[in-house]
Amino acid sequence: MQLKNCHWCGKVFAHATDTVCQDCRKEEEKDFDRVFEYLKNKKNATIVAVHEETGVDKRRIIKFIRQGRLLTASGEPFDIFVECEKCGEPIREGRLCDSCAKSIREELESSFKKEKETEKPRRKFRKSGQMYTADRRNKKSD
Repeated sequence: MQLKNCHWCGKVFAHATDTVCQDCRKEEEKDFDRVFEYLKNKKNATIVAVHEETGVDKRRIIKFIRQGRLLTASGEPFDIFVECEKCGEPIREGRLCDSCAKSIREELESSFKKEKETEKPRRKFRKSGQMYTADRRNKKSD
């Protein structure tokens, strides 16, 4: 475990993966419940309206949306939107819209393909079991 500063309150805590302390995590879950209950009644609310009615910080509401936690009973995301981090298109969950995610995936795949094509072939070892360093040392003394 590592020592970290809580993302919300700044308090030092120990945890391997979390970014907020236990106290802030409990508060975050209470905030989530308030936002979820509000959205069950007002399915088409905006982030600003949810913030004003519930008192929950806008950054937390955005975090809940990006995490994909705000789902209706049928499993669909509520009609509350955030912007794609690359193009600004409105999305209902995650960080990127489908087209930006697809373009990034394609860029990565082509980059890996190019890297593999330009990679130097590995040296083949001789089957005799001798080491190359011994051969080099012998050649230098000749």
